[in-house]
Amino acid sequence: MHSAGTTVEGPWDEVMRLIGQAHVMLHKKGVMRIQTDIRVGSRIDKKQSFNDKVTAVNELLAADEKGEGAK
Repeated sequence: MHSAGTTVEGPWDEVMRLIGQAHVMLHKKGVMRIQTDIRVGSRIDKKQSFNDKVTAVNELLAADEKGEGAK
């Protein structure tokens, strides 16, 4: 979870099922209306997880703090 929402990654059917389950759970708890905005990205040229992206950003920030800048 982050300031712009929640990141979920996985196979298409599993992610869509998770979103549906979240809606059902909230409705059962009395929430009358739910709006979900979904941003979907996919790529087939390489395998890269969300954690890989976080690691890359952390490495860039660490290099910047050392004054090494972008490479």
